[in-house]
Amino acid sequence: MRPSTSGAAVDFANYLISILISLAVGLVGFVSAYKIFDWLTPGVNFSDQLRADNRSVAIFLAGLFVGLGLLLGSAVK
Repeated sequence: MRPSTSGAAVDFANYLISILISLAVGLVGFVSAYKIFDWLTPGVNFSDQLRADNRSVAIFLAGLFVGLGLLLGSAVK
């Protein structure tokens, strides 16, 4: 007897759809968190500061994104 492969294909398709949905939720979460944080700090223009090579702003944003990644990663699982 030959094992059926249609079940594996359905599992793979569900897995792929789950990954794409998680990716979309993560990206929307990152962009919305950045926009909210930018709105909460009106005196700091992050794009201008990054263009001016302000490393403290870059380190702060990197920490913000790492923290959001950890938070969203655990929420998406």
